[in-house]
Amino acid sequence: MVLSKACGSAHYRSLYSASALGIEGYEAYREKTRTQHLHNVDNFKRKMRDFVSGSATNMIFTEDLKNIIHLIDNTPEDKQLLKDTIMRYNQQGKELRFGNYVFGPVIMRACHHLGDADLALELFKGAGTDGFFDQLTSYQILGDMLYEQGRYQEVRELFDSIKSRQIQGGRFPKHCITLTFAACYKENTADSFQYAMDLWKELNAVGHVPMRKATAFAAALALNNGRPEIAIEILGTVSKGNYVTVRQLKTLALCALNRLDDVVPIFRSVLEVRGPYEKQQTYCREVIQKVQEAVKQEKETNLSSTLQDLERMLEFLETNGQIVNDTLDSILCSEIVSTAQRNDSKSNLADSYNTRGGRMQQQRNFRPTKNYQQLRPGLTEMN
Repeated sequence: MVLSKACGSAHYRSLYSASALGIEGYEAYREKTRTQHLHNVDNFKRKMRDFVSGSATNMIFTEDLKNIIHLIDNTPEDKQLLKDTIMRYNQQGKELRFGNYVFGPVIMRACHHLGDADLALELFKGAGTDGFFDQLTSYQILGDMLYEQGRYQEVRELFDSIKSRQIQGGRFPKHCITLTFAACYKENTADSFQYAMDLWKELNAVGHVPMRKATAFAAALALNNGRPEIAIEILGTVSKGNYVTVRQLKTLALCALNRLDDVVPIFRSVLEVRGPYEKQQTYCREVIQKVQEAVKQEKETNLSSTLQDLERMLEFLETNGQIVNDTLDSILCSEIVSTAQRNDSKSNLADSYNTRGGRMQQQRNFRPTKNYQQLRPGLTEMN
């Protein structure tokens, strides 16, 4: 395996943050609902149990189900009440539903809040046949729960379901694709590698451009399976190669292919002295160690000027404080904290709760008006 794991194999974490998935919004509305019911929560639950177990003529209204979703506690009795209420609500004629409230994502957030992926799957498979959970956000939250619990094969199976149903008019939703490549990377088996490569070819055939994080997961998986040439081709689809994960994965792939000459321009772009307001670009120490090992091995048979340049560049990276101890795996698997893009609420998973979630932050371009002095060694000193 090329990329070292930041934590043990038994450690799992979410790919999307609670805020990005709308969990925080759900929890806020949950507190509001509980405050509104105050001392009446138990009585309300008791009444709803009587309704779902009694005569079929007992009506479950939209507001009833909304309240149950936001009042449910992590007990077997409450989870059964949720399942029974959803079933009764679904059995009622759709002609009685005049509102436009979409339950799927909110129920999935409730399950995520409870940490119960099995409940989410059971509800999805039971009530999803009539479109109750046919929303991309519902799939995304469910997939994130499965990913968080290390159930990577089930993430793939969920994505196959999305493709077959063409939810909301698309076979390749970008966030679901990212989650699927992440699961394949984490699983890191021959089957998951083949699945990921087949998916990549399928996306390429239809002209779909995955998110950069999905591309990085696919390339990292190829590296971990001993296919650096595939990693290079995948990373070549990214228009800007200076992103921290893309740049470092490409460096690892080039070292594996013994293409050290091509590492030089990558290092050069990182070492170039930029404006004082630009963020310093860094490398993970484990990646630098791979380069050092490749240089040392190559020097045994070749003493070219390229190797000498690389050695000096490695020294400059250390001197400039551009080598960090974070693992590339930890950076790659860091949580996605926002899904808002291009001021488009549909791209924001949490938009149903976070009303400002789709607002794109304004970017400010700072331009220094005065000349500044170079304070650290750079390529200009490599004479």
